[in-house]
Amino acid sequence: MTTWWNAVSGGGFYTRWSAAVSLLVAGIFSVPSVGGVGIEAYLRGAAVAVLGWAVLAALLVPVAVAERRLSSRAGRGALVLGGLLVVATMRSFVNDAISSALFGIIPSGPMPSRIATNLVTALALLSIVAVITSRHAASRAAAERLRTALARVASAEAQRQRVAAEARDALVSGIAALRRSRERMLDGPVDFEAVRAFSEDVRGLSHRVDRLLRSNDDGAAPGALPHDADAPLSMRLVAPPWLSVAPLYALACFPYAVAAGGAGVGLAGLVGGILVDLVAGAAVRRWARPPRPAAFVAVWTAAGVGMSVVTYLFLPRIGVLGLVPVLAVPVVAVLVGLCRDALSRAGADERRAAGGLAEVAREAAEVDESAPVRRAIDVLHGRAQGACVVFAARVDERAPTPDEIADFRSRTEAAFREILHAGSDERMPPGESLDRLIEAWTPAVAVTQRIDDAVRLRLRDPETAERVASVVTDALVNAVKHSGARRAQVIARVTGSGSLLLRVASPGRLAPRPGRGLGTIGRRVFQDGGDVVLETVIPPPSL
Repeated sequence: MTTWWNAVSGGGFYTRWSAAVSLLVAGIFSVPSVGGVGIEAYLRGAAVAVLGWAVLAALLVPVAVAERRLSSRAGRGALVLGGLLVVATMRSFVNDAISSALFGIIPSGPMPSRIATNLVTALALLSIVAVITSRHAASRAAAERLRTALARVASAEAQRQRVAAEARDALVSGIAALRRSRERMLDGPVDFEAVRAFSEDVRGLSHRVDRLLRSNDDGAAPGALPHDADAPLSMRLVAPPWLSVAPLYALACFPYAVAAGGAGVGLAGLVGGILVDLVAGAAVRRWARPPRPAAFVAVWTAAGVGMSVVTYLFLPRIGVLGLVPVLAVPVVAVLVGLCRDALSRAGADERRAAGGLAEVAREAAEVDESAPVRRAIDVLHGRAQGACVVFAARVDERAPTPDEIADFRSRTEAAFREILHAGSDERMPPGESLDRLIEAWTPAVAVTQRIDDAVRLRLRDPETAERVASVVTDALVNAVKHSGARRAQVIARVTGSGSLLLRVASPGRLAPRPGRGLGTIGRRVFQDGGDVVLETVIPPPSL
């Protein structure tokens, strides 16, 4: 019921899809009986139904515009249902007027049953369309938000990796230049000024690399992530959900069947629709899996023939209208199958984007590609320049001895080898993983944090650090997915019982029935004012 109400009051009930489907149903399946039961009467009824649809659709245009402008969900829902009630009730009268004007014939059938049929068909049909389109649009929008955030995070991470690689290249070429400079110095007159000049070269390299590491390429824009290519139609005709085709058609015809043959006939039609749908559904799942479009259409055409047999069995005088299921049932099956496939693909797209975003953020938090470069800067400032200071003091008043020259060469060479033999990246220490995770999210979500010192001590435990990172990642992914939030707050403190209380808040509104995130066991999600909060308690480590 909540899903239905969200679709009705969401501001997108009347769309081009509802217009197209309602025109198809009105002009082919739900036609008035104009002057008999033969094919000529059916064509007259179809013409009347199409013209009547155009009149009623024009009346709904202002309603469609207004529902998109109203801010109140209750107001939108009332407007949508009120408009639907009016046009469904008017349809029979509009069709009567058009038929009388064109053919001089008033369509047959009791007016109450015709109105009831129109109301049931319109409410059921447009509600299904609205639920499908709203869910599809929500999944697509969520996936697009996630892809955008993923592109930002991935682009920033790629930028960090590129800068770290450039810094490593600068170190390699810089150290090669320092070695040449050192040997030139040691081959000539060695005095204080010569050593000081070499020391300035060492300091200059460390400063250049440090500036490079801190630089940000402001002109780099996140690249767009590729979308999955559209699957061919043959791969999109999936089996409709059980009891969603023939029983739906029988339900739409129920008021007419009751009026024409009594309640028993209407119920018999529903039972027949259920049996036909079960057989057809089993056949489709057995013999018509994608890519077998011909088999799919053949199975549901046979189901339509079965519904036609049920119709003539209980209403033998219905005439050509009894053949409508032969076309209506396969068309409904195709539409429902395509809708199910669209929802499935949109959901899969959303899950892939969410998983990709979480994975990129976690990997960025686990690996520190700039750590070896930062350590190299420290080595240049410390060991290499320290050796220069000691050597400069020795040569300030006299020429160095061969042993002093060898010691200086050995000390600087050891520093250079330490830099060049370091790895390209390192695992992030557990105690720093949360800060690195938040830094990785910065391009997509501006995260502020309040982390107690006691929590930082607890984060040195790898298991605790992993659980905290998982909760923060889950919360930020869902914040981007559900509301497109661009800011969040992470609060962590140790309670009096020694447990770690972690709270992640971001702007948004909590859905009445939120879907599963990336792992919500043991976590509480609730609304706090204008924020959605994910909160969890991590017990103290066992001794």
